[in-house]
Amino acid sequence: MSLPSIEALTESLDHPSNGIGMRMRAAYYLRQAYETNAHNDTLQQEIIYTLGDNLLKESHGSLMRHEIAYVMGQLRDDAGFPFLQQVLSNEEDCIMVRHECAEALCAIGNLASLVVLEKFSHDVHPEVSETCRIAVDYVQWTQSQEQGTNVEDQNNVNQLPPVMACACMLSPYKSVDPAPALRNITQAATKEVIELGSLLREKSHSLFERYRAMFTLRNINTAQSAMELGNTLVTDQSSALLRHEIAYVLGQMQNSASIPMLIQSLANTEEHIMVRHESAEALGAMCDLGGASWEECKNVLERFQSDKVLAVAESCLVALDAADYWETFSSSNQDTEPPEENKSDHVPVTFAAQKALSVGQNSPV
Repeated sequence: MSLPSIEALTESLDHPSNGIGMRMRAAYYLRQAYETNAHNDTLQQEIIYTLGDNLLKESHGSLMRHEIAYVMGQLRDDAGFPFLQQVLSNEEDCIMVRHECAEALCAIGNLASLVVLEKFSHDVHPEVSETCRIAVDYVQWTQSQEQGTNVEDQNNVNQLPPVMACACMLSPYKSVDPAPALRNITQAATKEVIELGSLLREKSHSLFERYRAMFTLRNINTAQSAMELGNTLVTDQSSALLRHEIAYVLGQMQNSASIPMLIQSLANTEEHIMVRHESAEALGAMCDLGGASWEECKNVLERFQSDKVLAVAESCLVALDAADYWETFSSSNQDTEPPEENKSDHVPVTFAAQKALSVGQNSPV
């Protein structure tokens, strides 16, 4: 099965009346097309402009536009800057979308992005201002690396290079993260995990430092580190932005120990929309676990697919759609597995599979 054409993907994404599952898959197929055509600048720019034009269409709804902004940030193409800046600068636009545009500008990491991020680090909405503040702190951290002023990381031989770079340099995950892990560890003693959890919950520290603890716990990815993250998800009252990012990394980890806390977060109708939406997507990522764990998540997602909050309901629908789409493809292709060297040309990449690609899981792509 070949990948859809750029024309077909554009047609699917361009019409907000299409189902959100279809549009979401189109956005992630476009991301794959961009990444697999590294030497075709014309095609890559066409993809960026298609994504950017659709980012500006408010009729897509906040969830879809937020996801488009995420994809644009992961592609890290300067051509996406004007679209992302326009949305972030519109103080009347959806907070969730503006936040994601700020995070995408951080991922792109050019000087023009820094100017915009500094401006909106004082935005009246904490979801936006905190995102921009973390981004500015990241830039300052990278500059300290260049100047050799960060003593902690000077002593760490596995420090991040002084660039806005992918966390995959230090971890098994391939997403472009808004903060670097504290150090390169994928195993840790119980005491160290507890200390990282304490740092994560310490309100006196900057969000940037708390994010660093969070990504370190993600990289460790044990039941204990997942519990530290999950407990913070449901007990923290200091920052919806932090809780939303915790839900995101729990989805990356796909650790069953976090399922009860993710369910609690999604079910909490008093919780911020960004956090509930991200908890729903994280539960959707558990489809790879299969068995009783996935059945529990699936039942919860089905319960909340009619939630009164549209972005939450759509997140549940997308998660269920992706799992069903992937299961259907896998079942129909058990006896027709393409040769290893040709997989990228034959295997469709659903929303769930593209998320897996983003975070470094074993995907068939």
